[in-house]
Amino acid sequence: MGSNRPRNFRRRGDGGDDEINGKAPTSAAKRSSTSPSSKPKKLPASDTKKKLLSFADDDEEEGEEDGPLHVAVKPKNSRRDRIKSSSRLSSHRLNASSSSSSNVLPQAGSYTKEALLELQRNTRTLSYSRPSASTEPKVVVLKSLIKPQQEKESLTDLDFDEDEEGEEIEARAKRETMRQPRSVPSPDFISLDCSTSAVEVVSDEDGDFQGGFISASLPRNGNGKAVFTANESMISSLSEDDEEEKLWEEEQLKKGIIGKRIDEGATNRTASSNVALHPQQNAYRGPVSPTIGSASSVDTLPMSQQAEIAKKALQDNVKRLKESHAKTVSSLAKTDDNLTASLMSITDLESSLSAAGDKYVFMQKLRDFISVICDFMQEKGSFIEEIEDQMKDLNEKHASAILERRIADNNDEMVELGASVKAAMTVLKQGSSASVIAAATSAALAASASIRQQAQPVKLDELGRDENLQKRMEAERRAAARQKRRARFENKRASAMEIDGSSLKIEGESSTDESDSETSAYKEIRDKILQCANKVFSDASEEYSQLSRVKERFEKWKRDYSSTYRDAYMSLTVPSIFSPYVRLELLKWDPLHQEVDFFDMEWHGLLFNYGKPEDGEDFAPDDTDANLVPELVEKVAIPILHHQIVRCWDILSIRETRNAVAATSLVTNYVPASSEALAKLFTAISSRLFEAVAAITVPTWDPLVLKAVPNAPQVSAYRFGTSVRLMRNICMWKDILALPMLENLGLRELLFGKVLPHVRSISSNIHDAVTRTEKIVASLSGVWTGQSVTKTHSQPLQPLVDCILSLRKNLEKRFTSRLDDAETTGLARRLKRMLVELHEHDHAREIVRTFNLKEAV
Repeated sequence: MGSNRPRNFRRRGDGGDDEINGKAPTSAAKRSSTSPSSKPKKLPASDTKKKLLSFADDDEEEGEEDGPLHVAVKPKNSRRDRIKSSSRLSSHRLNASSSSSSNVLPQAGSYTKEALLELQRNTRTLSYSRPSASTEPKVVVLKSLIKPQQEKESLTDLDFDEDEEGEEIEARAKRETMRQPRSVPSPDFISLDCSTSAVEVVSDEDGDFQGGFISASLPRNGNGKAVFTANESMISSLSEDDEEEKLWEEEQLKKGIIGKRIDEGATNRTASSNVALHPQQNAYRGPVSPTIGSASSVDTLPMSQQAEIAKKALQDNVKRLKESHAKTVSSLAKTDDNLTASLMSITDLESSLSAAGDKYVFMQKLRDFISVICDFMQEKGSFIEEIEDQMKDLNEKHASAILERRIADNNDEMVELGASVKAAMTVLKQGSSASVIAAATSAALAASASIRQQAQPVKLDELGRDENLQKRMEAERRAAARQKRRARFENKRASAMEIDGSSLKIEGESSTDESDSETSAYKEIRDKILQCANKVFSDASEEYSQLSRVKERFEKWKRDYSSTYRDAYMSLTVPSIFSPYVRLELLKWDPLHQEVDFFDMEWHGLLFNYGKPEDGEDFAPDDTDANLVPELVEKVAIPILHHQIVRCWDILSIRETRNAVAATSLVTNYVPASSEALAKLFTAISSRLFEAVAAITVPTWDPLVLKAVPNAPQVSAYRFGTSVRLMRNICMWKDILALPMLENLGLRELLFGKVLPHVRSISSNIHDAVTRTEKIVASLSGVWTGQSVTKTHSQPLQPLVDCILSLRKNLEKRFTSRLDDAETTGLARRLKRMLVELHEHDHAREIVRTFNLKEAV
């Protein structure tokens, strides 16, 4: 036994206990050691079996020892055997009790019901008997309190009253009686009545108590100490048993009581008890006493009270059952909700996992696609650039051929006519008679032939070849082409005069200076270049060669994974990816010779709604894909148009100018005015117009010179017609260029500086002057003249109004002389209409009054 276990009040200190505790023996032990009867004596083996809980040894030793208090020491072999037997029985009993309700901690092992009943039958139990009232209690005086667990006191502190020897004998007999089995079953509770004797057992293994003790309801003295009486023989008998024997007896006593309670609990489960070994196993028992003792049984109450108690208990149970049911239902609902949420979370996680997998696969394929298409465009870009250069060279050569021929024709005519006019004017200074005019004509022809020979003289090289022969042949070919064009124009003019003489056009007014052979050759070469362009992507699969497939790939990316599309800055990248396809298609776009809208092109139809939401809503304010087409127009279309304007535009061609205006207006619909490319385009247009105005010349020859010099009237009319064409072309830019710029170009530089002086020079020829003035007013229509123009816009045309009024004066002189009244009246009506177009209604009314015209103004 350990040193920390509390000692039972029946124990006495012996040698073995002292050795274990390692403490010196007490005074009582010292006295016992000096006694001659303290020698250990052997007990036969039959004695150990005979006295389980018997105190017969006390009677036997009482007769042998009458001396003072001593402690008897058992032999070591008997002690070892008893310890082993005690351990086996203890583990056997505790294992049996662990399967039932008990306040003893369960031990290792398990038993069936039959094994427990067999152990119950073989176990000796204490008989229960109520002491009689006549029996006087035997008093044993205990000088101190029952010692606590922490304290280690010796049994020598106990003083026994030796005068109570007889009373101890009676107590021993009563204990023997209690060991015998009872004929009637004892109740399943221990009464707590103070008048009765009861035994309280607490297991040494209980965690709430540090040791066990057996206490009896004994009288107490004034100090609260238990009182015991014993005689000398009783003390000597107690000293014979060592500590292990008493512990064994205590264990047997506990096992007897516990086994009895287990048997009674198995046979009578419905009996009420205040002692609950496992309170948690009973649903409702009422208040339970914390100690083992007697309590009032429900069976002693009247039936009505028992019914009330049972009814109340049933109602409480039903109430608790309802509350438990409500909590269970609520918990079930919450569990169901949690389960549903968990399932939804699982479904969402599965969906997100599947979406993440699809996204990963898509992005990997897209990465490979972008890598391939970048390499593809880098390889094909060089071919596209080469084809674009070939197309640019073709257009430049075609435009330069026309311009060079025009310049050559002008030079050829002006060189010859310059010399002829000088020679004729020298002769015409002598007068205006017919002979003088004939002499002037002869002088003009001689000067023209002389200039022709001087311009391309015969120049032989070392082999005798004429170096200027080719130039003379080209000049003769140009001269023949001019004669052919003039003959064709005269035929058209004659046919037009038969239909409407007022709409007669002047030579050079509608000429494009382009031969049919040059046009056919240009178209043939252009078609070959376009055929080559169609084969650039022919060796690639449709996934890369078709703009529609590429566009669908990127649109799917933006639609399914817009965040990654935005993070990759694809809105800034797609123009570079789509531009090769657009450039290849814009090779067919000829802005100077064809008026084609972007809506008629395939790339525009595919990319116009690129990235637009499928629900039909407009682009988001921060979606830069809405500017895809304008950006492509700015980066691809405007450079093509800019090159055409600078290098290929024939400013004197009405058709090319009209197409150029349409193309410029088309790109301005997509690109804002703040665009740098658009500003450069406007600068190029204005500079080309200024160059054309500066390059044109309109002769101001006298009518006599025109009559005397051959081809002078045709050249003069052609130059005037060219200036009118240029004026009309300038007015076409009214919706694109600023009005002050147009006034500077069309009015100050061209009309007032070059055209009106020509008209004044031929004012004596009233018919030609009126006709050419009408062409001037018609060319200004829509900008400075016409019904749609206010008078404020026509104010800068005051020099033109003055020129018309001077023609009216010449016409009035002719009207007063009564020369050809019908022709004069017709010319007056034409002057009146021109003044009305210029918003000069007062002057128009004067002409009506002067020439007696029956027309309203």
